[in-house]
Amino acid sequence: MYKKLIILIAFISIKGYTQLDRNLFSFEYTLAPISNNGIDFSKTAIKLNIPTKLKKGKLFNSIGFNYSQLNYYDVNINDKDLEKFYGVNYGLTYMYPLSGKWKISTQGGISIVSNLTNSISSDDLLFRGGITAIKKGGTINKPSKFMFGLGYTTFSGMPRLLPIISYNKQVNEKLSYRIGFPNTFTKYKFNQQKSLKFGLRLNGFYANLSNPVNATVTETSNKASFRTVSLGLEYNYWMSDIWAIFFKGTYSFYNKYELLDNNNNTTYDFGLEPRPYFSTGIKLNLKNKFKNKKNDKQ
Repeated sequence: MYKKLIILIAFISIKGYTQLDRNLFSFEYTLAPISNNGIDFSKTAIKLNIPTKLKKGKLFNSIGFNYSQLNYYDVNINDKDLEKFYGVNYGLTYMYPLSGKWKISTQGGISIVSNLTNSISSDDLLFRGGITAIKKGGTINKPSKFMFGLGYTTFSGMPRLLPIISYNKQVNEKLSYRIGFPNTFTKYKFNQQKSLKFGLRLNGFYANLSNPVNATVTETSNKASFRTVSLGLEYNYWMSDIWAIFFKGTYSFYNKYELLDNNNNTTYDFGLEPRPYFSTGIKLNLKNKFKNKKNDKQ
């Protein structure tokens, strides 16, 4: 039973607020094929970002919903309460310009993450927040961005305060990269329609169990914690100036998961095999449309 729960945790993940998603809308479907654990998994995720331009800075509201379905094969337990999991997320980000090159970004959010086998309670709520400083550099054709700060988040598998740091660089018209924590990647743009991104990422998940799980005869688990390090390859194809379809293949080569009590003490610790998973979806981004209009005016 425990392995089945944590496999779910490996693939339901809330994107870190530290890397602001500029897509206005995204839909993603993820599939983990059946493995040696005898389980297949699918997840549907929808996210909407609403930007608002203020007199001083910008405000971003984000709303997301995740639904996950697990199917079990050749198991001798009652897995009814482990077949469906839900996540409802809200985030608010404020970008405030300090000078020509510096900005401050403050973030906060709340999520309901649970199997919801019981009514919603305060234990199902997760809070996150943080502050980062952003400095733009480079040239118009080869811009760069340096970001550092602190965030209270769950990408390490448990709510805690962690450092955030990254450096982005546009090498030329086709090649760009990011070096940082919690993710690093290289992106190659073939043309205006096609691009490929290869990256290394730390991700994590922390969830409430609506009904306690008996980890051992004497210990009860109320939370589940998971963290993973994975390599992924993502292909994007822009069907128009604003709409894109994407495909991702990811391999999680390091996994660590635990069941915890209400005080976050480990009640059960066990290993999970490395495994691949695949994603596809669509996204809407008006940035390219505005950029093309600007170029037409020049």
